[in-house]
Amino acid sequence: MAASSNLRRLAKTVLRQPEWILALAASLAVVWLHFFFLRHAGGFWRDEVNLINLAGRHSLTEMSKDSFPVLMPLLVSGWTAIGLGQNDLSLRLLGILIGLALPAALWLAAWKIRRAPPLLGLVLLALNGTLIQFGDSLRAFGLGSLTILLTTAAACLFLRNPTWPRAGWLTALAVLSVQALYQNAVFIAAICFGAWAVCARQKNWRAAAKIFVVAATSAASLLPYWSHIVSMPDAAASLRTGFDPGLVKINLDNAMGFPLAQYLWVWGFLVVAVVVCAGATLLRRQPETGEARTEPGLLISRSTLAVAVATVFGFLWFAALPKSRWYFWLFLLLIVAGLDSNRLFKRYFRRAVTDTKPPTRGVSANDAVTEDLPLFAGVTLLTAIAGFAGFLWFAALNTEPWYFLPLMALAAVCYEIGLPLSGRHARAAVFGFAVTTLFGAVYFARDDLGQRFTNLDLVAQRLTAEAGPDDFIIVTPWYCGITFDRYFKSSTPWDTLPPLKDHSMHRYDLVRAQMETHDAIGPVLAQMGATLQSGHRVWVVGRIDIPAPGKPLPPDLPPPPLKYSRWSDQPYNRNWVAQATGFLSNHSRQFQQVYYSTNANVNFTENMQLSMAEGWQSSTNLVFPVNAKTSAP
Repeated sequence: MAASSNLRRLAKTVLRQPEWILALAASLAVVWLHFFFLRHAGGFWRDEVNLINLAGRHSLTEMSKDSFPVLMPLLVSGWTAIGLGQNDLSLRLLGILIGLALPAALWLAAWKIRRAPPLLGLVLLALNGTLIQFGDSLRAFGLGSLTILLTTAAACLFLRNPTWPRAGWLTALAVLSVQALYQNAVFIAAICFGAWAVCARQKNWRAAAKIFVVAATSAASLLPYWSHIVSMPDAAASLRTGFDPGLVKINLDNAMGFPLAQYLWVWGFLVVAVVVCAGATLLRRQPETGEARTEPGLLISRSTLAVAVATVFGFLWFAALPKSRWYFWLFLLLIVAGLDSNRLFKRYFRRAVTDTKPPTRGVSANDAVTEDLPLFAGVTLLTAIAGFAGFLWFAALNTEPWYFLPLMALAAVCYEIGLPLSGRHARAAVFGFAVTTLFGAVYFARDDLGQRFTNLDLVAQRLTAEAGPDDFIIVTPWYCGITFDRYFKSSTPWDTLPPLKDHSMHRYDLVRAQMETHDAIGPVLAQMGATLQSGHRVWVVGRIDIPAPGKPLPPDLPPPPLKYSRWSDQPYNRNWVAQATGFLSNHSRQFQQVYYSTNANVNFTENMQLSMAEGWQSSTNLVFPVNAKTSAP
């Protein structure tokens, strides 16, 4: 009887809170999507191979030569050392475990902080195709997102009870965060600023001092990389093409615009909502210890329903042309202001609590801090966005969608902390939004997560079987040689355009030297000619256009920096390819494409063609590059 009574009570609780069922369903969908991606991911692409190779050198100095600190290479090295990294599948499983740890961390954070399921975090972050695809890859972005999420949750738990043991846990997670990604230092600083805001409001200077220790320790852990950080502007000159706001917007759309492009506006709207709630927390009077407890009135107590209804009926209309319908947000703001005008300018908000407990219970320090967590979330999120924008400007690199994953993880946990989602209307709005997003995410994720990272492993397998020992293989662009080097298992000689001595990692220093060298691919042209004259074949791996025969080869570009592209290697890559393909077209009897994966489910950055040239013929045209002073492209 007791067991059946407990089951009935549990069933009633679940029926009253269906968001738990939805959160569990979303979690199962997340697990399924991760394994769906594992099934279709295929071989490792160049950045992953770069990390695997560095991890295999078992040297911290070598591991630090990647574009982020040593935590991820150390993890891969340890995974391999215990016998679990002997093939692609076992290494992919490590990425899957990191990816699945993110929704688990969301559950942990939401339970510890709010005793509620993390619906917003699950549908916006954990189901996001960009997070699954690049968070599961063997790069540091998934691990960096995980550590930032855990650090944010640890900061909230520390603020509730600022003891030295909790400060120790927070410090450890902060150090792991900055050791995963350099840009995480910006987010750790933002978390510390948010915590300081709460400490200042509570006048808890001892806790503020402990937060300072956390910040100083995590910053000091980056000192061993100081030489890399200082030399970065020169070492990465070919990548530093400048800060481009338009490109940032495009990659934000790609990262946050899932399952629909309009979800970028959802992320933005929730950021505004967190900041508004942080402002409402500042307006609320700080209750004194021992004062009769009052339930803080919610800024959105009456406006929540109106905003939810307006959003539901207006979202699709607004999303079609958001730039021309900017006034939609102003309309929502006026609704909020009108419904809550009698509360916005009061010194504090109060609503009587009528229950069976005596109304004279004092406010504990833990309760006071809990009510200030929206302030922590708002300050942290604003500081993180501003700081990360400054980081991108300073780095001056071409942004990619996966660069924003740690910021998305921080934003997701701030939504869980900073939004008052306990009200009936708020819960209903979030539940409806989560249901819609869950079905949309599962539907659209199949296309995104069904992509292979590369087809170079397939091309390499074909060449291993078909290329003869006296043939010659060219791989272009040069950075795809990193992937090809992992998967090509034959004695056939091969090289890249330009020729490089090391194909195990991104050697921008070697490429830069070749950009400054006259006739950089002359040795490659000579070897191609010798191969054709001896009756063997030349294979070209890369996305190329085969030119018509009889045209002279383009001249060498002048040394960098060029007028518009500066130190970028892209103009040189195009010029080298034009010289090599022009040479083959002029001097081979047959030059044609023999393989191309027309499957659309291959990432375009490493969806390579395979072309083959054979037979030698002389040409009366000028075929070797001529030194000429040309204007910079």
